[in-house]
Amino acid sequence: MKTFFSSIFSSCLGALLALIVIGFLLIAIGTGFMLRNKTDTKLTENSVLQLIIPGLIPEQTNNNPIQSYNLNNTVTIGLKDLTKAILHAAKDPKIRGIYLQSSNYNHGYATLKEIRDALQAFKNEGKFIICYSNYLDHKNYYINSAANQLYLHPLGFLDLKGFGISIPYFKEFTDKIGLDFNIYYAGEFKSATEPFRLNKMSDQNRLQLKEFLGEQYHLYLDEISKARNLDYNELKSNFDGFKSYSPKLAYTNQLIDSIAYESDVLANIRSKMNFNENDKIHFINIQDYFAISKSANEDFSSSNRIAVVYAEGNIIEGKGEEGEIGRKYIKILRDIRSTKSIKAVVLRVNSPGGSALLSDELLKEIDLIKAQGKPVVVSMGDYAASGGYYISCHADSIFSNAYTLTGSIGVFALIPNFNRISGDKIGIDIDTVGTGPMANKFNVMLPWGIDEAKIMQENIAQTYDQFISVISSGRSLAKEQVKEFAKGRIWSGIKAKELGLVNKIGNLDDAISCASRMASLEKFRISEFPTQKDPIQKLMEALQGNNEEGSVGIKARIMEQELEEMIPYYQEMKYWKTNKGLQMKLPFIISK
Repeated sequence: MKTFFSSIFSSCLGALLALIVIGFLLIAIGTGFMLRNKTDTKLTENSVLQLIIPGLIPEQTNNNPIQSYNLNNTVTIGLKDLTKAILHAAKDPKIRGIYLQSSNYNHGYATLKEIRDALQAFKNEGKFIICYSNYLDHKNYYINSAANQLYLHPLGFLDLKGFGISIPYFKEFTDKIGLDFNIYYAGEFKSATEPFRLNKMSDQNRLQLKEFLGEQYHLYLDEISKARNLDYNELKSNFDGFKSYSPKLAYTNQLIDSIAYESDVLANIRSKMNFNENDKIHFINIQDYFAISKSANEDFSSSNRIAVVYAEGNIIEGKGEEGEIGRKYIKILRDIRSTKSIKAVVLRVNSPGGSALLSDELLKEIDLIKAQGKPVVVSMGDYAASGGYYISCHADSIFSNAYTLTGSIGVFALIPNFNRISGDKIGIDIDTVGTGPMANKFNVMLPWGIDEAKIMQENIAQTYDQFISVISSGRSLAKEQVKEFAKGRIWSGIKAKELGLVNKIGNLDDAISCASRMASLEKFRISEFPTQKDPIQKLMEALQGNNEEGSVGIKARIMEQELEEMIPYYQEMKYWKTNKGLQMKLPFIISK
């Protein structure tokens, strides 16, 4: 009886504590909203848009794992909405200019180009962009070079020394600890397995990376030299020789306009606005301006819709978190196919690929949409590689950014084998019994031989041949022609256009315009998928256990805040921990 009452008391106490925690959380949420409402977010005459490029920019607003408890800033603005807000500000008479404050981020150049193009359009309206930085690397310098004037703190630093890629190789380490891998692949340039079977880059991988970086670097130098009115060759020599690492050297070499403190920059902004020395500048940040302007110019008079489907992140088995392409996309595509008001589809792909099986299923759903007479147009972001290209190749038209990394047409399987580490290193021996000679094959605790290798390689070859075939049919190219530029090799958007892998160089808006023409739509509305819930609603559902993401999403967001620039590597490790089977995936992460 004593145990019974003790259990009842413990349960009641636990419930009471849970109610107290939820009560405090609700108070915190209410307080957060009150504080947010007290913040001066009104748009007034003579406003200046304050732009700090966020460290996280999904393709679609809020299409990322659930936010943590930062209740004063719950919206994660997506690339489309970020550029849309800048372009809206360009036409807004209340916005006089942009104060661009430099920050650290590791977005791909395709993402950065769309932001930079929007800034150029803003500047072309005769409005000023003033930039202030403490530190400049190639990525934030690319954005900041769009400014009319670029200021650097007297103690600032510039890390402008050309593009490079560093890849860790684990072969020696895994040999030392006794961890083996069963590795199978198709495509001589498909280098995903190299870190586990080699100690350095293969000649093929070195060639493709060098050519890809060279093309990207040329585009970069061309845009920077024109923006700063510098000679292309002199700029290249400057970067290659790392000649402008200090503010003084950068100023001498005309990479920046002035060495100054922020007070000097603010004084310059006042001068441009004809303000007096002590006049207050009214700044409005990009998130608040997006909230104010997001409904502007929306045309609700037409019932015809174009579906924009954001396919961003790894292609994985399972439902998938936000920011991942999981099985929830099968339902999304099926719903689009059966919705009569949706007349065309734009698939925005920003993915390095992943599961071969799900990639094939997604392509099938896209083919069924086309069979309904609905045009499908693809717009490529930073990556549309391997499985990301597989799901794109049957589109009626494909638009790529010049900086997009695409191709990587190949297949591989990377399967760990623990026989040596268990037997030789820690003394665990495995014995077996089975009903036939194959019963214990493909066991990761036993050595693999000819039988496993034959079956796996045949499966890889068959999947690779199918990859070639779907591209051949989708792009109207002979299989032999596709084989020549496949082989797991990566290509820039410009080179992909030359090869026939994409149709045009352009952005998401270009793809939407193309889809409207193909569907003969003069007036239409945009419907975005996946449908996003309000961030607070996501948080509450997660805390109540009603959200499938639940604590996993909260944990992921906390990891992002803690790891910052290391998060892509954490996500890559997490991917290989949880995903099995044949893979169509980009083999590396480019950070420069």
